[in-house]
Amino acid sequence: MRIRIVAMMATALLACIGAARAEWPDRPLRLVVPVAPGGPTDIIARLLAQHLSPRLGQSVVVENRPGAGGNIGTQAVVQAEADGYTMLMASVSNAVNPSLFAQLPYDTDRDLMAVSQVSRVPILLLVPARMEDVRTVADLVARARREPLVYATGGVGTSGHLVAEMFAMTADVRLTPAHYRGSALADQDLEAARVQLKFDNAPTSLPMIAAGRTRAIAVTTGTRLPELPDVPTMKEAMPPGFEVSSWHGIMLRSGTPRPIVEKLAREVAAATRAPEATARWQAIGVQPVGSDPDAFTAFFREERARWAEVIRAANVRPE
Repeated sequence: MRIRIVAMMATALLACIGAARAEWPDRPLRLVVPVAPGGPTDIIARLLAQHLSPRLGQSVVVENRPGAGGNIGTQAVVQAEADGYTMLMASVSNAVNPSLFAQLPYDTDRDLMAVSQVSRVPILLLVPARMEDVRTVADLVARARREPLVYATGGVGTSGHLVAEMFAMTADVRLTPAHYRGSALADQDLEAARVQLKFDNAPTSLPMIAAGRTRAIAVTTGTRLPELPDVPTMKEAMPPGFEVSSWHGIMLRSGTPRPIVEKLAREVAAATRAPEATARWQAIGVQPVGSDPDAFTAFFREERARWAEVIRAANVRPE
């Protein structure tokens, strides 16, 4: 009799747990953005939150936690409960930081789990509009072999920094980085030709190009951008070139129950691919993805390996 009572209680408990999980989410969620407001990561996070909230039936509150190359915001997610209510807007920095920093306050492989890749973000090679003699990548390489050139970045280990190092190694030229704490000053110096080039994400590049302040001479994705059909890919402009993009995705603290992970992945993918969302992604030069946890996990591992090799080959060190 006692055994039967215990078994009945266990069954009832499991049923309650299952019901509780089925009701997830039953309160607002946090989407932690580990960078300051206003940049591409923040813009994409807020657009995703807008379309994800109605699908989940709960508010998705964007919370900016910048600092330490994205590590402060990432640590906040790692320290939260593994219940699916605190999400991380992950980006290239999460694949870079384990190789860039000698020690992190968390273990990326142990403490984070991939849910869904949200976007691919094309990266454009920009030069000042006033540099009339540089119209192609070949022109830029020739100039770099005649005189020292400086490129602007948003900081050590950013996609703009590491892609510039990939470019220098592929073209066999020497370039000097100028690291800025914000994109505004970097863009001002690029427009004034105080620096000679910059690799920048499409959402922030397109307005400058449209205003005639900078000129795009290549894009790093595998295909040309519809917004800039005359700008060649890096593989077209500089064979063998390379193919790379920035990206964003949703991650959670490891240990989050699988049913929650799978439900969130489905809703993120659906919110990302919704026709009304797709039009807005494309308007800012972002390519929507919306993948499942296994696909995002595999992609993230590839990114870890890619950037680890660039950091090693270019001897990149944090400031």
